[in-house]
Amino acid sequence: MVKTGKGPISVMVVIAIWALSLGVDLPGLAVTPMLDSLNKIFGNVSQLEVQLLTVLPNLVIIPFVLLSGRLSMSKHKIAIVVWSLIIYLASGIMYLFSKSMVELIVISCLLGVGCGLLIPFSTGLVADVFVGKYRMKQMGIISAIGNIALMVATLIVGVLASHNWHYPFLVYLIPIVPLLLVPWLKQIPKNDLGELPAQVHQDDSTEEAQKQAAEQGKPVATAANVTTVSSQPAAGAQKAQSTTAAASTPAPDNNPIWPTYPGEKISGGFYLGRTVWLMLAYFFFVYASTCPSLYMSYLMADDSSTAVGIVTCVFYLAMFIVGIFLTPILKTLRKTSFIITMVFFIVGSLGMILFKNAWMIGIGYAIMGLGNGIAQPIFYDKATEIVTTNNRSTLALAILLAANYLAISAAPEIVDFFAWLFHVNVDHNPYFPFWLNLVGCAAVLVLMVIRINHFVFGIKKEYYE
Repeated sequence: MVKTGKGPISVMVVIAIWALSLGVDLPGLAVTPMLDSLNKIFGNVSQLEVQLLTVLPNLVIIPFVLLSGRLSMSKHKIAIVVWSLIIYLASGIMYLFSKSMVELIVISCLLGVGCGLLIPFSTGLVADVFVGKYRMKQMGIISAIGNIALMVATLIVGVLASHNWHYPFLVYLIPIVPLLLVPWLKQIPKNDLGELPAQVHQDDSTEEAQKQAAEQGKPVATAANVTTVSSQPAAGAQKAQSTTAAASTPAPDNNPIWPTYPGEKISGGFYLGRTVWLMLAYFFFVYASTCPSLYMSYLMADDSSTAVGIVTCVFYLAMFIVGIFLTPILKTLRKTSFIITMVFFIVGSLGMILFKNAWMIGIGYAIMGLGNGIAQPIFYDKATEIVTTNNRSTLALAILLAANYLAISAAPEIVDFFAWLFHVNVDHNPYFPFWLNLVGCAAVLVLMVIRINHFVFGIKKEYYE
């Protein structure tokens, strides 16, 4: 059994939740190896078609991520997960029989629909089932699973592409795994999924406290004790009844841990100030980690495409390692976790700029991966704190993930804008995107130091205690 902070659940249920993260980062991956040979495969392919094939799926994901977040507030979460997996798998099968560029574009949009519906639940179910330090640990694990799946898939796609251009699309059959595990997803407690009225959960740590108290002969306050006291017909019955009525009034599940921003409003169950700042911070983190991969081939023009792929894989390997050991890492870094993350980004960027050797560039990108591996799960957990009630946690994660895909789509445009602003030709100066990244990270580092005790860049004690 696995502890959740509410009560233990079976290992197979946890594995079923983990499996949802296997394919969430894969859209667009299979077409990457053939971008430079599309003309040979399909004849005269226009630049517009190439752009649609690479950009459109990520853009399609954004509205369906938000739609999924809204649908998550219904009582049919597992059904939505199943249909998203079916759409995802259907698009993977259709890829294997595609024969034209137009078909690839249409199928890619269908893939974006399935993946967009699935993505919020890969983290949302963790937010529903786990609480406190147990949730933080699980966020690190699912982040690690997504990154190792992406790394392995990248290597597989590179090998398969050399045999037949259809073969890389086999990676999109990965939804078969979570579909086989759906029976265990259905074992998630219905009150956690919002299908039953909220119940009083007995925390795993409370169980231990009760055992110790029983041995010492001391009374322990439990839900049962509270019920018994409130039902006694004593002289203070009226007071007890009023207390019971107050307790039954729905209260925010996420009481503010951090001070709200001056004049901050709550709308639709969201702390608006926290939401805006968290989205902006996560947008920057995704941009800063995505930018190097987009311009890596220019920086390593003298190296083979295989070397570029290996450097990219090392980045995700570093994120995987950090995700697995996130809890002891947070216990070591404590309040400085975000600051160290940004230091890693700066050191990694400098390494990629100053050293021409492919090995050193790889080490620089790996250092950035270490930083991103720390930050990503923390952002996921913070998304559950921008809402006033737990039933909106998946919607909050959907909004955060929409910012993720928006940053990925906007990264080239951001670089092009600043290149135009400073009259720089990126084709002739491949280091410009990396310098831009470095300056941005340095500015955010200063902001982190100033705001270390505030919501976005602050670290809760329960993460490392």
